[in-house]
Amino acid sequence: MNIPLKKRYLDWIAEQVNAGRYASEIEAIEDALAAKIEEDEIARLRERLKESIAQADRGELAPADEVFQRLCDRIDRIAAERGK
Repeated sequence: MNIPLKKRYLDWIAEQVNAGRYASEIEAIEDALAAKIEEDEIARLRERLKESIAQADRGELAPADEVFQRLCDRIDRIAAERGK
């Protein structure tokens, strides 16, 4: 894949590699992408938490055993996707 990057990003990548923070350009790019994905996931979870709190404040609560089962099912799905 060939992705053209703006000069400021190329400069940042080169600085990171030259400073020894990363062994290669691809390692710096992958780390930056991983950080962005994690940041987005945290933001998404915060939004879901806010909505859950709002639902609880409105009295829209699910029974604990139902919530627990959904969490268990989700964990099982994630584990299956990762091949564990």
